[in-house]
Amino acid sequence: MLETCKSCGTVFEVDKKMITKNIQWFKCGVCNEKWIISPLLEQNSEIKNKSEKVKKELASIKSVVEDKSKILAKKSNPALKQKNKSVAEIASELSLSKVNETKNNVKKSPKNNKKTLKKFKLLPFFIIILFLISCFAIFFRSALLSYGFLYFPTHTNNYAKKINDLLTRIELSITSDINNLNLTDFIATVQDQDIKFSGTIKNISKSPILVPRIKVLAIREDRKIIFENVLVLEEKIVPPNSELSFNKILSVKIKEKKENVTVKAILLNKVFDY
Repeated sequence: MLETCKSCGTVFEVDKKMITKNIQWFKCGVCNEKWIISPLLEQNSEIKNKSEKVKKELASIKSVVEDKSKILAKKSNPALKQKNKSVAEIASELSLSKVNETKNNVKKSPKNNKKTLKKFKLLPFFIIILFLISCFAIFFRSALLSYGFLYFPTHTNNYAKKINDLLTRIELSITSDINNLNLTDFIATVQDQDIKFSGTIKNISKSPILVPRIKVLAIREDRKIIFENVLVLEEKIVPPNSELSFNKILSVKIKEKKENVTVKAILLNKVFDY
């Protein structure tokens, strides 16, 4: 702290600790001039006095708290135990907890690595399963489609043609199992310019079969084909161990004599195209 003489202007360095309430003025050692202590110094001394009072009050409060804590310490209270711990003890506990966390992380990391390895090992297994499922679906495409028409007719009817178009690109069109189908009672009746075809398709298997298309041939006595057409029935499947009767009328002009013409019918294995 610096003090300046108001008479000669000499600057003196004064220790604040030396200033007390009893000292009220300064005297210059050069010109013997006296002056009163500045109000800032008085304020500083008052602040010091207040701080000392506060310290004394805090000390008394601390003593009271310590006394009460000693009384409560007789009962087991984890909160007080944690409060009474020293800073060093708390620091040591924190360091131990961090060490334990690092150990746990080190222990967990191999488990995580094992999980990732398991995932990588299972990935080819799932790929193989998907490949086998797709191969199974392609191989049994006709049977799956027939069961689709049996249990989900509306949805299957909407997507059957698209599925067939997709499979024909790889030359695997949807076909009917004509080996388990029999065409019986096939009759062609001529009515003016119309020919009415009727008959029965019998399924001798235990599973539904897609309804095939029927190729109709009209052959003359000299084995000349005068009429050839394909009948597309509205029904989609023949239920297992059952029969499907059909009636189909076609408008055809035949100039040949009726008695000289024979009609034959052949089941086509392709369902959607011919």
